[in-house]
Amino acid sequence: MDFNRREALRYLRARPDDKEAQLLLDTVYLKLRNEVQARHVLQKHRVAVDATGVTLESGTRFNSRDLAAHLKGCEEALLLGATLGSRVDAAIRRLALGSVAEGAAAQAVAAALIESYCDEVQARFDTGGLAQRPRFSPGYGDWDLAEQRLLFPVLNCAKLIGLTLTEGCMMAPSKSVTAVIGLSEDVQCVWNKCMTCGNINCPYRASEE
Repeated sequence: MDFNRREALRYLRARPDDKEAQLLLDTVYLKLRNEVQARHVLQKHRVAVDATGVTLESGTRFNSRDLAAHLKGCEEALLLGATLGSRVDAAIRRLALGSVAEGAAAQAVAAALIESYCDEVQARFDTGGLAQRPRFSPGYGDWDLAEQRLLFPVLNCAKLIGLTLTEGCMMAPSKSVTAVIGLSEDVQCVWNKCMTCGNINCPYRASEE
């Protein structure tokens, strides 16, 4: 998968022209890249969207007004689970023990890598001509993180990609993503255009900043 240094710099909260930060991130990336064991599960579901939430055709319901607003107009959605694997978590811990700076850089590099991986997975998926809206994950807006407990069984994350939940609904391995991605004919709001979009009132943009 591609390493997006620009995104890693953003996660590190460094300036785009910070040469020292760039070198640090590149060095850490070389130490992490062979630890990545990326896996994913991606499913398409029919959905019913109302004012207070989203219901899958199977009957599973996600209660979130923000998610419902995000999927307004969608009759189908993708459910995504993705992880870089447990070896990345272990490598981040090792690097942090040796250097605070490398530990922070490793967190930023891994965050950028999981996002790039999700982008690549989505780009390969045949949506039948429908546009993909930005990923919307439990914990965004008013979508309670505890609803991971509803999403994980649908995706069968533990069995298919080795991704599990802690008692506090944190993911293990930690460098992982779960998300719902709306599918619609509206091409004005799509998953890979957020950085160039001028809609400052978008709830997804607000959750990312």
